[in-house]
Amino acid sequence: MESSQEPLLAWFGHPATVVATFVLLVNDHLLKALWPGLVTGKLSDVAGLLVAPPVLALALSLAFSAVLALLRIGSSSALASLRTGSSPVLASLRTAASLAPTRLAAHGAIVATGVGFTLVKTTEAGAELASRAWTLAAGPSRILADPTDLVALPTLGVAWLIWRRCGTDHPVRRIRALIIVPVALVGVTATAAEPQPPAATQVFVRGGGITVVLDQGAEILSRDGGRTWIGRPAQERSPVSPSPSPDSGLPGAGPSPTPDPVTRACLPDEPAHCYRVVPPRLAVDESRDGGTSWNTVWAVSEGRQGALRRQMEDRWQRPWQGSSAIAVQRVPGGHVVVAANGDDGVAVRDARGNWRRMGLSDGGFSAEAAIPLDAPGVDLTTEHRIGLFVGLLGFMSGMAVARRHTRRATGSAVPAYVLAAVGFVLTLPSDKIYIIGALVALLGGVCALVATILTAAAAIRARVPARTWLALVTIAVCTPFSMWMLFTAWRSGTIDDYPTAGFLAWLVGGIGVGGSVLVGWAGAARAGTSAKAEERPA
Repeated sequence: MESSQEPLLAWFGHPATVVATFVLLVNDHLLKALWPGLVTGKLSDVAGLLVAPPVLALALSLAFSAVLALLRIGSSSALASLRTGSSPVLASLRTAASLAPTRLAAHGAIVATGVGFTLVKTTEAGAELASRAWTLAAGPSRILADPTDLVALPTLGVAWLIWRRCGTDHPVRRIRALIIVPVALVGVTATAAEPQPPAATQVFVRGGGITVVLDQGAEILSRDGGRTWIGRPAQERSPVSPSPSPDSGLPGAGPSPTPDPVTRACLPDEPAHCYRVVPPRLAVDESRDGGTSWNTVWAVSEGRQGALRRQMEDRWQRPWQGSSAIAVQRVPGGHVVVAANGDDGVAVRDARGNWRRMGLSDGGFSAEAAIPLDAPGVDLTTEHRIGLFVGLLGFMSGMAVARRHTRRATGSAVPAYVLAAVGFVLTLPSDKIYIIGALVALLGGVCALVATILTAAAAIRARVPARTWLALVTIAVCTPFSMWMLFTAWRSGTIDDYPTAGFLAWLVGGIGVGGSVLVGWAGAARAGTSAKAEERPA
């Protein structure tokens, strides 16, 4: 008897599903980047609506089959009746039980895909929920509500017709289906990557206003000296933009479609008063002697720049972009300076000499949208795992030394260290690959847990004193907690630079491991003295 999943595998192996799967992968990972727009966007929706139903149907079918198996095991008498077919009613129930998982899964998957797609594209709550789900499955993702995408819904009718045909014609597609299933899973889970945030790469003065150009082509314009900003999409940009003079801050005479970044700009009526940026340093220097000497008038510290850089590289896997261009504009009461700071937005000096960091928001630049320097979203998962294993190493080392007075139970020390090392290796890279990484990290955690159990069991058999137990457990808990606090202090800005936090954390870890060894040594000495006293004749 063939498996109830055979028609679903045939659904995967149908040429239309196979083509849609590869279109989904190529479109979302290549074509959207090359030609973003209406065509590639709707093509992704059509391909996704052809691939999602069989993926969801296979998952539902497996779940239904598992539930039915549990129900059959729980009712042995009903199982015997269904197998013998002692009555027409029971025979019909047996047939329904074998066919229901596949048919219900297929129909339910098509309906659920349509309903879910409609909710995601028409409601902000649905789009936010879908973004969180895809973030959990495939990393940082963002799905936007767009009712115009509902024009792709008739594709579900095509998916249903494919399913109808696969119900009777599937054996020839089995191998093809088994190959395409993992590809479809990758295509569906990797199709909604979160768009990378734009970076401010250019700034210049034009037509009485200050214009900031983003790396994605859009322009942000201010006509009030940088107090308020208005965004303009890339297609609304002027076809010809003047190329500013590097030392004047004013537009030049030669037209240029895209002005080159200006890293130094001077006041038009004071050529000796200049400002500059030195990429990629996040800072602005000022000179009042024509560039002979420079003084830093605004900057983000090197430590905070490191935190911002790590946040960008961890989340979006792209190099950090710092200050890249600067512009100066004379206004009533003084002058305004705007520095294009790449991923950090812009820095604006008003006419009174006050500087502000401004991040990119939906309406332009604003101080509220700037990434906080005291609590940037830096992921410390790796540091937390290292702290845990340092605590485990201290516990295992202390117990190994504490057991040295006896030769019993020493055989489990080597397997415990091997398991701990394997667990450490498995957990380190897992925060980059999401679901697969979570499974690998779980395996590493199991290895660490088994190593801890082996160490504890050996210590119990060796009769390690209770005071040694208490001291080693306390050190094993306090050591990683202290390391975490140091890295958290760096993330919050209490410790400015990462090397200092890292040095202090490793110092604390070394003290914890060394203290555990000393505690184990003292416990072994006490246990050895007690054992000799017991061996002396009365």
